[in-house]
Amino acid sequence: MIRRLQTLILSLAVAVPSLFAEGGDSVRVSANPLAIDFGEKVRLVLNGYGQSVYQLSSTPQEKRNDFQVQRAIIIGNAMVGKRLRAMVMVDAAATRADRHLHEYYLEYTFDEALKLRVGQYKQPFMLENIYIPTILGAVNMTEGTKYMAGIAGDAMQGNMVGRDQGIMVSGNAFKQKDGHHLLAYSLGLFNGCGLNQRDNNRSKDLVGMVQVFPTRNWQLTSSFILGRGHAVAASPYGDIAEGENYRRSRWSIGTEWKPKPLQLRSELTLGWNGSVRSRAFYAEAWIHTLPQLDIVLNYDHLNRNTNEHGPLMTAQTPVASNNYTFGLQYWIWRRCRIASQYVLSHHDVGKDSHLWVTQFQFEF
Repeated sequence: MIRRLQTLILSLAVAVPSLFAEGGDSVRVSANPLAIDFGEKVRLVLNGYGQSVYQLSSTPQEKRNDFQVQRAIIIGNAMVGKRLRAMVMVDAAATRADRHLHEYYLEYTFDEALKLRVGQYKQPFMLENIYIPTILGAVNMTEGTKYMAGIAGDAMQGNMVGRDQGIMVSGNAFKQKDGHHLLAYSLGLFNGCGLNQRDNNRSKDLVGMVQVFPTRNWQLTSSFILGRGHAVAASPYGDIAEGENYRRSRWSIGTEWKPKPLQLRSELTLGWNGSVRSRAFYAEAWIHTLPQLDIVLNYDHLNRNTNEHGPLMTAQTPVASNNYTFGLQYWIWRRCRIASQYVLSHHDVGKDSHLWVTQFQFEF
């Protein structure tokens, strides 16, 4: 009995060496996970994070001044032996019942170069999409990523939160002397309709990502989506009607580099909704000025229709936007931070928008 109690106390006190990430595709060390062993082969790891914000905003439509809870995430990982992992993620702050469950899947590891995952999780498309929000610089994810990755902003796609149901293979290859792998890949087949929904057409989306790491602190990446969407609303930029199936394709290239005292990341994405082309680009920089203080800079561009003179376009239809972000973030402890940012949004139609947002973040 005493030996079992000692084992339990030790498992609660010692950080787990395993690496987990939201969606399981980007790696980070959890701040202070709770680990419990059940016998010799089963380990349960509980962790999560919360983000709340205070916002002052001024848009052509309204002015707001409010507190909001962005996310309250609880993540459970169950390790069965060395090869099988089960994962569940819920968001207690979601305002809709069908948005509480974010992810659930089973993953079997044949080898570090081959893993098989079945369930609901983030599609392997764009770095900013697969990264956990606690390590993103922009408090509000860039507008281009939200639009292209199906998170929010595309009326025909709806709010998918970047997640979908499907099956995926992934892995790491060519381990280097310093311990990092030269190559990582993910390739999956998904419904294409978003989280917690049955497929709304007979087509499936093929989604893939390749990451090349020339050094431990530098990566080059490319990802794609090949599929057919089912319009939940009519397109404001083309001739696609509500309920119609249409070509939905995406392609992105990006890079991330961490030369001290900087952290740099950028991605360019091209998209097609039917015959309508779109383009997105962002560049983000962290400047580590003090051990716990960073300056954060972000530029975000989105053009929803690069052929702006199509037959259905009008002067009142917003097409392109540019967002400029400047802010500071102070790390209180590990992944716990306070971030304050000013965002200027310029649109091709209407007046500029202004936002000052302060985020309070904890992770355990």
